[in-house]
Amino acid sequence: MGGTVVARRPDPTFSGRVRWPLFASLLVAVTAQADDGPTVLDPVEVTVTAPRLATPLADLPAAVSRVDERQATEGRQGLQLDEALNRVPGLFAQNRYNFAQDARISIRGFGSRAPFGVRGLRILQDGIPETTPDGQSQVDAIDLLDLRDIEVLRGPSAALYGNASGGVISARTRDGRDPRGFGGGVLLGSYGYRRAEAIAEQDHGTHRYSLTAHDFAIDGYRDQSTAEKRYLRLHTASELEAGTLNFHLRYLDAPRTDDPGGLTREEMRQNRRAAAPLATALDSTQEAEQLTTGLQWEQSLGPGELRLGGFWTQRDYAQQLPFPGDSRVAYERYFYGLNAQYEQDIGPTRVLTGIDLEEQRDDRTRRCSAGQLFDRAPDARECSAEPEDALTDLALDQRERARSRGAFVQTDTALGSDWNMVLGARHDRVRMTIDDHFSTQVGQSDQSGARTFHETSGMAGLIWHFRPDYRAFVNVATNFETPTFTEFANPEGGAGFNTDLDPQRARSIEVGVRAEAGRLAWEASAYATRVRDEIVVDDEGDFRDFYENAGRTAREGVEFGAEWRASEAWTLSGSLSLNRFQFREYSDADGNTFDGNRMPGLPREQLFIEADWREGPWFVTVDALHVGSRYVDNANTEKAGSQTTLNLRAGRYWQDGGTHVEAFVAANNLLDADNVDNIRINANQGRYYEPAPGLTLMAGMRMTFGR
Repeated sequence: MGGTVVARRPDPTFSGRVRWPLFASLLVAVTAQADDGPTVLDPVEVTVTAPRLATPLADLPAAVSRVDERQATEGRQGLQLDEALNRVPGLFAQNRYNFAQDARISIRGFGSRAPFGVRGLRILQDGIPETTPDGQSQVDAIDLLDLRDIEVLRGPSAALYGNASGGVISARTRDGRDPRGFGGGVLLGSYGYRRAEAIAEQDHGTHRYSLTAHDFAIDGYRDQSTAEKRYLRLHTASELEAGTLNFHLRYLDAPRTDDPGGLTREEMRQNRRAAAPLATALDSTQEAEQLTTGLQWEQSLGPGELRLGGFWTQRDYAQQLPFPGDSRVAYERYFYGLNAQYEQDIGPTRVLTGIDLEEQRDDRTRRCSAGQLFDRAPDARECSAEPEDALTDLALDQRERARSRGAFVQTDTALGSDWNMVLGARHDRVRMTIDDHFSTQVGQSDQSGARTFHETSGMAGLIWHFRPDYRAFVNVATNFETPTFTEFANPEGGAGFNTDLDPQRARSIEVGVRAEAGRLAWEASAYATRVRDEIVVDDEGDFRDFYENAGRTAREGVEFGAEWRASEAWTLSGSLSLNRFQFREYSDADGNTFDGNRMPGLPREQLFIEADWREGPWFVTVDALHVGSRYVDNANTEKAGSQTTLNLRAGRYWQDGGTHVEAFVAANNLLDADNVDNIRINANQGRYYEPAPGLTLMAGMRMTFGR
């Protein structure tokens, strides 16, 4: 996005300042120079990599947002990704404080149905996918306070990543460039928040590395909301004679993250800090352990460049969900893959071809939360607190495999000096199998089976530099999403697939204008998306979520962002999203018709405003996020009101030779508003709401040596 970046170099305590259009969330990275005062540097070009083919922002016909290191990490608690991403137009994030359910992130409405984790988006960390082949993402293994930047690709251009409709979030962590040396830090805050960090970073010319570790814990705002997590990350980069080799190692140990469950509106009014009764009675909590390793190789080959990558992830997971029945869930996951890309210039056209090969294997079980499985009827079995004819507490035991094979091509062609055209196409084969190890043990028929999907996606975009500082673009694309294994859960109970559930398919168009002139940068875009067979949450289950296809839905919206560098000290920025997400054709299994209803869990409007002040080694940043009202169910019978959250971060930096010290404070929800942190769509018994805490405080200090 945007054409140029303006950088300045204030205080040696900071690494450098860059400036780009906010609307693409390319907001300001500011630094301060205590001794010499501010200096304006020559503009430099911004290149983004999330669209797969690394492209100067000025030549990219798509909405891409970039959150820099300062915006993502400075004065942050590092609880969830929304701390960094709330500034991105078109992106809506929930669930900062329920660590058992993970962050819930949607882009242009895609991902809103996820009861936990991220759905409908492609998540990458240092080029390694956090999204499994079936389409489910979990982001608890991202090192939030050691990020280098985050790029967010919104909308149609996500087609070249395959199984995702809404967009791509690509996070890159520190790799030893601009090394901090050796040291650590301590952060403390409200509700028992504490975090201890260790840092080791060095750059030896041809080899550099970044090694970080932290120990995080929080008692939680609500009852039954304790969380503990330990994390280790190593990123090395070696410049060899033949090419460049990157190595990644990440280890997560989360021995306890509680789930307080949802409350009804009346329960929330009486006691916002309470947990759902069953969450306490069942001690709803989860534990997770994950190890990821990865290698990436880049080298010149013939007239172009070859890039190879491979990764392997193992995740062990167990959870007691906050409802009775078969709600003790566990799986052991192996997730691995290879990718290859080759890029070369052919005349005025850059061509990128590639393949992605990924496989996921989950050994999954469900057990009864109380009592054991018992015979209810000749062909049905249920969990019971008072078992009769008890068989076992095991209610499901199956191996789930998803294999994804994708091939793609992307071109970027300069059409003279004022036009650029980008084309892309991808074909995917996704095969999902279930091996039922349980049904025959209890006298039922084997529910093993397989589903195979062949999907082709495409995109085309055009950008026009119609004035030196102005660019207009348009793009169109098709996308798809398969159901995840969780969404394939059989509403009839037991193992196997929900055979009535199909992939959803989307068609999108997007137009936009971006400009940067003097101290003001802005961007505006509009989009329209039509989805066929939208996968939605059905409300037929007593406690568990089940899913069905909703016929047709429509997404339309406008997104705007601006950044004004008012002076050397002050920068003002903001973004606005106005959306309409609605069911066009949808009747559920009970015959209820929801045509014309708003899709639940999504606001019509969202406004972000930030004022940033920097003078020498000092900084103060104030931001406000306004979110419109959201319906909580498909029938639109109840909704959460609009809410506004005001936040403050402030700090100071010191530099003495090779010693660097930073101290900071933060206050979230300064107005102590009674906000809602998360909406549980179509929740049983009206337990839609997870309250957010009021005023929360945090203070921290870091010290490093030898930088």
